[in-house]
Amino acid sequence: MNKKSLELLKQEEETKEQIIDYWKYIKDLEAELEFLLTREPNESKYIASVRDQIDTLYKQIEKSESEIN
Repeated sequence: MNKKSLELLKQEEETKEQIIDYWKYIKDLEAELEFLLTREPNESKYIASVRDQIDTLYKQIEKSESEIN
């Protein structure tokens, strides 16, 4: 295997690991969002912020997955 192929494989693995990290973070944020919606429904600014973070992570996952394929 040449050096360029090895680098591409390395980048692909790093991207896959990053996607896994994104999914873990989304899971945490969704749990926090559920808590906020049930216990702190008046915190509309913070709830919106958490939703925005989740949306951003989903977009990053889509972008990362398109780089792999």
